[in-house]
Amino acid sequence: MVGIFIAVGCSEVIELEDNTVGGQVIIYGRISNSTQANEVVISRAGEASTAPLPIEGAIVKIVDDTGLEEFLVEDAPGHYTLGRNVLSGQFGRSYRLEADIEGSIYTTDFQELLPVLSQDEMRYEIGVERDITSSGATVTDDVVRLFVDSDLPDDLPDQFFMRWEIEEVYSVLTGFFPTFWFPRSAPPQKQCYVTHKLGADEIFLLDGRDIRRSDLKNRELITRVIDRSFQNKHYFNLIQSRVSEENFEYWEKVRTLTITNGSIFDQVVGPLKGNVKSDDPGEEVFGFFEVIGIDTTRLLMTNNDIPVFFRDPCVFQGDLVLPLLTVPFDCFECLLQRKIIDPQCAFCEAVPNNGPRPSYF
Repeated sequence: MVGIFIAVGCSEVIELEDNTVGGQVIIYGRISNSTQANEVVISRAGEASTAPLPIEGAIVKIVDDTGLEEFLVEDAPGHYTLGRNVLSGQFGRSYRLEADIEGSIYTTDFQELLPVLSQDEMRYEIGVERDITSSGATVTDDVVRLFVDSDLPDDLPDQFFMRWEIEEVYSVLTGFFPTFWFPRSAPPQKQCYVTHKLGADEIFLLDGRDIRRSDLKNRELITRVIDRSFQNKHYFNLIQSRVSEENFEYWEKVRTLTITNGSIFDQVVGPLKGNVKSDDPGEEVFGFFEVIGIDTTRLLMTNNDIPVFFRDPCVFQGDLVLPLLTVPFDCFECLLQRKIIDPQCAFCEAVPNNGPRPSYF
């Protein structure tokens, strides 16, 4: 029997009218068997179509089914992280969330952490994508097409639910500023690490009640235009999650919202209720706290895999040298103010979605 896959794609997304009046608490988070992304994000909804505001100073803890509990640490406004000093996600254990926000208590029911089922293997193809502009001109782009083969065990449970999401992680170099052209105050060249969590249109759901074959071959995941992010190391990470039925149904609801360029922890602006309850039965709460088994499959691509020449916008040679002479020699800040140098060529902090070096780099 053919499995039912729900790809949360642009063609299926429906704009949901957002009449949110504001003030509702939004709680997103997870605990998993992974050492990463065990976190809770808490915010308060703004009025319709406005960004939520982070809620600081909440008392947040996760409790397991043996009575052990661990308080999360707020490491950024509204962002609370589990240190895994007392609790760590273990298969077969159950967990729930409790958050105290200005005296109001928000909780979830216990959920069991279930092991992943699929063995995933990714591959890629290099191709060309053609498009026609409004003026009738043909535009071509070099692209990477990503595919996955998923093998499921023969002894599948009667009912199971799975989710796959994709992220890209790659490195970029800032510019090299030699002292014979640049002031000594110019920053040294650095390697920056970028994590791009793809949006809800790149999330795939599987309802195991409708599948009984053990392999899912050659599923196309994404088509990605080749750009400078492939100049060095470029990882595609396929994150498989074993989710509950309630979690699966929640992500089916996500299809009715327009969510772009974000992760599962996006603070959805639309009125989307999940599994978080308030001690005030009349209070409306948005968001979801999930207890999930996770497995990550990585595909590494380098410049050697890409038949494309990349022009480095942070190399200052030839005609690009003359503008450097129009500002005082000892004023690197002047080069930034005059927009002769892009800040992204000087500082990792200016590169969108930059972060610490991943352990697998």
